Amino acid sequence: MPKLKRATLAEQAYEELRSQIVSGRLPAGQRLLAEQLAGELLISQTPIKEAIAMLERDGLVEGTARRASLVRRFTPSAIEEIFEARMLVELDAIAKGIAAGRATPAFVAKLRAVFEAHMTEVGKQNSEALADAIRLDREFHELIVQLGANDTIAAWHRVIQRQTQTIRNFTLKSYTLERTRQEHSAIVEALAEGNAEQAVTALRAHLAASRDAMMSRAPEDFPVRA
Repeated sequence: MPKLKRATLAEQAYEELRSQIVSGRLPAGQRLLAEQLAGELLISQTPIKEAIAMLERDGLVEGTARRASLVRRFTPSAIEEIFEARMLVELDAIAKGIAAGRATPAFVAKLRAVFEAHMTEVGKQNSEALADAIRLDREFHELIVQLGANDTIAAWHRVIQRQTQTIRNFTLKSYTLERTRQEHSAIVEALAEGNAEQAVTALRAHLAASRDAMMSRAPEDFPVRA
Protein backbone atom coordinates (compact mmCIF):
# COMPACT_ATOMS: atom_id res chain seq x y z
CA MET A 1 0.00 0.00 0.00
CA PRO A 2 1.19 3.58 -0.60
CA LYS A 3 2.39 5.63 2.37
CA LEU A 4 -0.32 7.99 3.57
CA LYS A 5 0.30 11.72 3.60
CA ARG A 6 -0.88 14.62 5.69
CA ALA A 7 -4.51 15.65 6.26
CA THR A 8 -5.84 13.71 9.21
CA LEU A 9 -4.07 10.37 9.23
CA ALA A 10 -7.04 8.74 10.92
CA GLU A 11 -9.36 9.99 8.17
CA GLN A 12 -7.01 8.80 5.44
CA ALA A 13 -6.64 5.42 7.11
CA TYR A 14 -10.43 5.26 7.42
CA GLU A 15 -10.90 5.99 3.71
CA GLU A 16 -8.31 3.38 2.73
CA LEU A 17 -9.72 0.67 4.98
CA ARG A 18 -13.30 1.49 4.01
CA SER A 19 -12.35 1.18 0.34
CA GLN A 20 -10.75 -2.20 0.98
CA ILE A 21 -13.82 -3.45 2.86
CA VAL A 22 -16.32 -2.21 0.27
CA SER A 23 -14.26 -3.65 -2.60
CA GLY A 24 -13.91 -6.99 -0.84
CA ARG A 25 -10.12 -6.80 -0.48
CA LEU A 26 -10.72 -7.03 3.27
CA PRO A 27 -13.30 -9.85 3.37
CA ALA A 28 -16.07 -10.50 5.85
CA GLY A 29 -14.69 -11.96 9.06
CA GLN A 30 -11.19 -10.56 8.50
CA ARG A 31 -9.60 -9.49 11.79
CA LEU A 32 -8.21 -5.95 11.72
CA LEU A 33 -4.87 -5.83 13.53
CA ALA A 34 -3.71 -2.29 14.27
CA GLU A 35 -0.03 -3.25 14.30
CA GLN A 36 -0.22 -5.01 10.94
CA LEU A 37 -2.27 -2.27 9.28
CA ALA A 38 0.01 0.43 10.66
CA GLY A 39 2.96 -1.32 9.05
CA GLU A 40 1.17 -1.61 5.72
CA LEU A 41 0.12 2.05 5.69
CA LEU A 42 3.41 3.25 7.20
CA ILE A 43 1.78 5.19 10.03
CA SER A 44 1.45 4.70 13.79
CA GLN A 45 -1.19 2.51 15.41
CA THR A 46 -3.11 5.44 16.95
CA PRO A 47 -4.75 6.70 13.71
CA ILE A 48 -5.41 3.07 12.71
CA LYS A 49 -7.33 2.49 15.93
CA GLU A 50 -9.27 5.72 15.37
CA ALA A 51 -10.09 4.62 11.81
CA ILE A 52 -11.33 1.24 13.03
CA ALA A 53 -13.59 3.00 15.55
CA MET A 54 -15.02 5.10 12.70
CA LEU A 55 -15.67 1.96 10.66
CA GLU A 56 -17.51 0.45 13.62
CA ARG A 57 -19.79 3.51 13.69
CA ASP A 58 -20.45 2.96 9.98
CA GLY A 59 -21.50 -0.62 10.68
CA LEU A 60 -18.71 -2.05 8.52
CA VAL A 61 -16.66 -3.43 11.43
CA GLU A 62 -17.83 -5.18 14.58
CA GLY A 63 -16.13 -5.77 17.91
CA THR A 64 -15.98 -9.08 19.77
CA ALA A 65 -16.04 -9.97 23.46
CA ARG A 66 -12.26 -10.36 23.25
CA ARG A 67 -11.86 -6.79 21.97
CA ALA A 68 -11.00 -7.95 18.47
CA SER A 69 -12.26 -5.95 15.48
CA LEU A 70 -13.60 -7.92 12.51
CA VAL A 71 -14.94 -6.91 9.13
CA ARG A 72 -18.66 -7.33 9.63
CA ARG A 73 -20.46 -10.43 8.38
CA PHE A 74 -23.96 -9.52 7.24
CA THR A 75 -26.62 -12.07 8.22
CA PRO A 76 -29.94 -12.33 6.35
CA SER A 77 -31.69 -10.45 9.16
CA ALA A 78 -29.13 -7.63 8.97
CA ILE A 79 -29.57 -7.44 5.20
CA GLU A 80 -33.34 -7.25 5.64
CA GLU A 81 -32.97 -4.39 8.14
CA ILE A 82 -30.66 -2.47 5.80
CA PHE A 83 -33.11 -2.72 2.91
CA GLU A 84 -36.05 -1.82 5.12
CA ALA A 85 -34.19 1.39 6.00
CA ARG A 86 -33.33 2.04 2.35
CA MET A 87 -36.94 1.59 1.30
CA LEU A 88 -38.13 4.08 3.91
CA VAL A 89 -35.65 6.69 2.70
CA GLU A 90 -35.69 6.17 -1.07
CA LEU A 91 -39.42 5.64 -1.53
CA ASP A 92 -40.19 8.75 0.51
CA ALA A 93 -37.61 10.80 -1.42
CA ILE A 94 -38.86 9.82 -4.86
CA ALA A 95 -42.51 10.51 -3.97
CA LYS A 96 -41.73 13.88 -2.38
CA GLY A 97 -39.38 14.86 -5.19
CA ILE A 98 -42.00 14.31 -7.87
CA ALA A 99 -44.68 16.09 -5.83
CA ALA A 100 -42.39 19.08 -5.32
CA GLY A 101 -41.42 19.26 -8.99
CA ARG A 102 -37.78 18.38 -8.37
CA ALA A 103 -37.77 15.55 -10.93
CA THR A 104 -37.01 18.05 -13.69
CA PRO A 105 -35.93 17.10 -17.22
CA ALA A 106 -32.37 18.05 -16.23
CA PHE A 107 -32.51 15.74 -13.21
CA VAL A 108 -33.93 12.86 -15.25
CA ALA A 109 -31.23 13.37 -17.90
CA LYS A 110 -28.55 13.17 -15.19
CA LEU A 111 -30.08 10.03 -13.70
CA ARG A 112 -30.40 8.45 -17.15
CA ALA A 113 -26.72 9.20 -17.87
CA VAL A 114 -25.66 7.48 -14.65
CA PHE A 115 -27.92 4.53 -15.46
CA GLU A 116 -26.45 4.12 -18.95
CA ALA A 117 -22.87 4.43 -17.68
CA HIS A 118 -23.63 1.82 -15.03
CA MET A 119 -24.94 -0.62 -17.61
CA THR A 120 -21.86 -0.09 -19.77
CA GLU A 121 -19.48 -0.89 -16.91
CA VAL A 122 -21.41 -3.95 -15.71
CA GLY A 123 -21.41 -5.30 -19.25
CA LYS A 124 -17.60 -5.28 -19.41
CA GLN A 125 -17.38 -8.11 -16.85
CA ASN A 126 -13.92 -7.31 -15.44
CA SER A 127 -12.65 -6.29 -12.00
CA GLU A 128 -11.85 -2.67 -12.89
CA ALA A 129 -15.25 -2.14 -14.48
CA LEU A 130 -16.89 -3.81 -11.49
CA ALA A 131 -15.56 -1.13 -9.14
CA ASP A 132 -16.93 1.57 -11.44
CA ALA A 133 -20.26 -0.26 -11.73
CA ILE A 134 -20.64 -0.38 -7.94
CA ARG A 135 -19.82 3.33 -7.72
CA LEU A 136 -22.35 4.21 -10.43
CA ASP A 137 -25.06 2.11 -8.81
CA ARG A 138 -24.42 4.03 -5.58
CA GLU A 139 -24.65 7.34 -7.47
CA PHE A 140 -27.94 6.27 -9.05
CA HIS A 141 -29.56 5.70 -5.67
CA GLU A 142 -27.95 8.76 -4.08
CA LEU A 143 -29.46 10.89 -6.83
CA ILE A 144 -32.88 9.46 -6.01
CA VAL A 145 -32.40 10.37 -2.34
CA GLN A 146 -31.47 13.92 -3.36
CA LEU A 147 -35.04 14.31 -4.59
CA GLY A 148 -36.06 14.38 -0.92
CA ALA A 149 -34.01 17.57 -0.36
CA ASN A 150 -32.94 16.48 3.13
CA ASP A 151 -29.17 16.56 3.66
CA THR A 152 -29.30 14.83 7.04
CA ILE A 153 -31.22 11.86 5.66
CA ALA A 154 -28.96 11.78 2.60
CA ALA A 155 -25.87 11.53 4.83
CA TRP A 156 -27.43 8.67 6.80
CA HIS A 157 -28.38 6.94 3.55
CA ARG A 158 -24.75 7.08 2.36
CA VAL A 159 -23.72 5.08 5.43
CA ILE A 160 -26.34 2.44 4.64
CA GLN A 161 -25.20 2.39 1.02
CA ARG A 162 -21.65 1.51 2.09
CA GLN A 163 -23.03 -1.48 3.94
CA THR A 164 -25.02 -2.51 0.86
CA GLN A 165 -21.91 -2.27 -1.31
CA THR A 166 -19.98 -4.52 1.04
CA ILE A 167 -22.68 -7.19 0.81
CA ARG A 168 -22.98 -6.79 -2.96
CA ASN A 169 -19.35 -7.82 -3.51
CA PHE A 170 -20.25 -11.32 -2.35
CA THR A 171 -23.63 -11.56 -4.07
CA LEU A 172 -23.23 -9.76 -7.39
CA LYS A 173 -23.48 -12.99 -9.38
CA SER A 174 -26.93 -13.56 -7.89
CA TYR A 175 -28.22 -10.52 -9.72
CA THR A 176 -28.34 -10.37 -13.51
CA LEU A 177 -27.43 -7.47 -15.73
CA GLU A 178 -30.73 -7.72 -17.58
CA ARG A 179 -32.78 -7.55 -14.39
CA THR A 180 -30.84 -4.50 -13.20
CA ARG A 181 -31.25 -2.83 -16.58
CA GLN A 182 -34.99 -3.39 -16.62
CA GLU A 183 -35.53 -2.20 -13.05
CA HIS A 184 -33.37 0.92 -13.29
CA SER A 185 -34.90 1.75 -16.67
CA ALA A 186 -38.42 1.48 -15.21
CA ILE A 187 -37.48 3.95 -12.46
CA VAL A 188 -35.99 6.44 -14.92
CA GLU A 189 -38.96 6.28 -17.28
CA ALA A 190 -41.49 6.73 -14.46
CA LEU A 191 -39.61 9.82 -13.30
CA ALA A 192 -39.48 11.14 -16.85
CA GLU A 193 -43.28 10.83 -17.01
CA GLY A 194 -43.72 12.39 -13.58
CA ASN A 195 -45.68 9.33 -12.49
CA ALA A 196 -45.12 9.12 -8.73
CA GLU A 197 -47.10 5.93 -8.21
CA GLN A 198 -45.27 4.10 -10.98
CA ALA A 199 -41.88 5.41 -9.80
CA VAL A 200 -42.49 4.26 -6.23
CA THR A 201 -43.70 0.86 -7.44
CA ALA A 202 -40.66 0.39 -9.70
CA LEU A 203 -38.21 1.45 -7.00
CA ARG A 204 -39.84 -0.76 -4.37
CA ALA A 205 -39.70 -3.76 -6.73
CA HIS A 206 -36.03 -3.07 -7.50
CA LEU A 207 -35.01 -2.77 -3.84
CA ALA A 208 -36.99 -5.88 -2.92
CA ALA A 209 -35.35 -7.88 -5.72
CA SER A 210 -31.89 -6.66 -4.66
CA ARG A 211 -32.63 -7.59 -1.06
CA ASP A 212 -33.83 -11.07 -2.02
CA ALA A 213 -30.78 -11.69 -4.22
CA MET A 214 -28.43 -10.75 -1.38
CA MET A 215 -30.37 -12.77 1.20
CA SER A 216 -30.37 -15.84 -1.03
CA ARG A 217 -26.85 -16.66 0.13
CA ALA A 218 -26.48 -18.06 3.63
CA PRO A 219 -24.07 -16.33 6.06
CA GLU A 220 -21.61 -19.21 5.73
CA ASP A 221 -21.29 -18.44 2.02
CA PHE A 222 -19.62 -15.13 2.80
CA PRO A 223 -15.81 -15.31 2.63
CA VAL A 224 -14.06 -15.42 5.98
CA ARG A 225 -10.36 -15.19 6.62
CA ALA A 226 -8.83 -16.08 9.98
